[in-house]
Amino acid sequence: MTVLLVGDSNLARLYYELPDLVPQAFGADVECRAAGGAWSGSLRQQIGDRAASDYKAVVVSIGSSDSHTPYGSSPAAFRENLSRELESGGRWIALLPRDLVRALDPSETDEVNTRIRTFSGILAELVKASGGIALDVGAITGTLALAAYDDDGIHLTRGAYEKLVPEIANAIKAVAR
Repeated sequence: MTVLLVGDSNLARLYYELPDLVPQAFGADVECRAAGGAWSGSLRQQIGDRAASDYKAVVVSIGSSDSHTPYGSSPAAFRENLSRELESGGRWIALLPRDLVRALDPSETDEVNTRIRTFSGILAELVKASGGIALDVGAITGTLALAAYDDDGIHLTRGAYEKLVPEIANAIKAVAR
């Protein structure tokens, strides 16, 4: 069965820029709808008329773009957007966003990181309540410290993805049972 990837650049970069890690993380049959800059409202368009329950798993990475002001979303909108998708069923795995080293201008890094932690908490709560698994990207990649971040201070490095990939694979096995 196919694994569906939705959400933001954290999954899109893994799929498009590190294709050698994709089979290790998701298996051989993957459909990537994730895109850079996606926010929680983008999930509706990414999923479209697909039935989440038709997939082996749906892996979502969302919350970083929602956290950047002035174009981010509110916690209420984030919760509503995510709840709408989770209500359709399926086996969900969430990659909880980690703090950033540097936020995009004009956002303030501390403010964005506070918002990321809020959205991460909502994402974990909702996915777990739907029977899914929430993977804490910060905890998984934490031993790398700054080496987990690309030069932009936002995106993950290959080394961070190498730590994350086995955790994603294990989560897919767990939800697919």
